[in-house]
Amino acid sequence: MAAFRVQPFEDIGVPAILVNADRDGMRMFQSAVRSAHEDGAATFESDAIKHHIMRRDGAADIELESRTVVWRFDDARLLELLNLIEPLVDIEKPAHQYVDDLNSPVETLVLSVDEYTHAAPFGEFPQLSPVPPSADSHR
Repeated sequence: MAAFRVQPFEDIGVPAILVNADRDGMRMFQSAVRSAHEDGAATFESDAIKHHIMRRDGAADIELESRTVVWRFDDARLLELLNLIEPLVDIEKPAHQYVDDLNSPVETLVLSVDEYTHAAPFGEFPQLSPVPPSADSHR
């Protein structure tokens, strides 16, 4: 199963957002970014979190909603993401790339493959936490 998580990251001296993925998860993101670049929008789901990637003029924003992440980027930024993601899925060791100058909610996005596979080093965003199954779902 592909791993793809969006988490807070504080290891670079400024608040950042970490995309913590395995290679399959980064390929899933790559495919969605490519679709958004070509078609204007794409959606995928990982760990019950929905990701909507949208092409919007002048945008460089990530919006964290309840169990949803909305990625809004202009076409130039989508191309930049594709160029940064490609070596991450091709390299055979842990690696990361930085995306700077975002508009919101922070200025920096860190794309990471196979670096934080067992834990969220700086915590989780509460709005993206999995919802435990309710007692009713077992009946």
